[in-house]
Amino acid sequence: MPKSKLNEHIRWLIVERILEGLSCRRIAGELNISKSSVSRTFLQFQKYGCVEDLTPLGRGQSRILTVDDIKYLENLLREKIDWYLWELQSEMELWLGHHISYGTIWRAIHRLGYTHKQVKHFNFFYAVLQIY
Repeated sequence: MPKSKLNEHIRWLIVERILEGLSCRRIAGELNISKSSVSRTFLQFQKYGCVEDLTPLGRGQSRILTVDDIKYLENLLREKIDWYLWELQSEMELWLGHHISYGTIWRAIHRLGYTHKQVKHFNFFYAVLQIY
């Protein structure tokens, strides 16, 4: 029998009830799900700050950047709008205390909803003709 996925409403119920002080065993009994599903859901909430199902992202390596790291990166992007990727990388390395790749920074920025800017070619000769 295939495993059924918990919907987001159930996941939030799990988090709320654990924060209220109920045990995983009791929550599992009330919601008719396994104890391991309850604890896994809450661990995911503690680690990433969300209850969304992250399995479509892949079953590979765990994420390098935590929720706090992503928030710090987002603040950097708001404050330093004209920084290059290598400047963001060096600042994040200072924050984390270890090396982090361009790709990791790029993917984190992309997940935050940012896209790259493209400079359009400027035709200087045409612009000079427009002035005269």
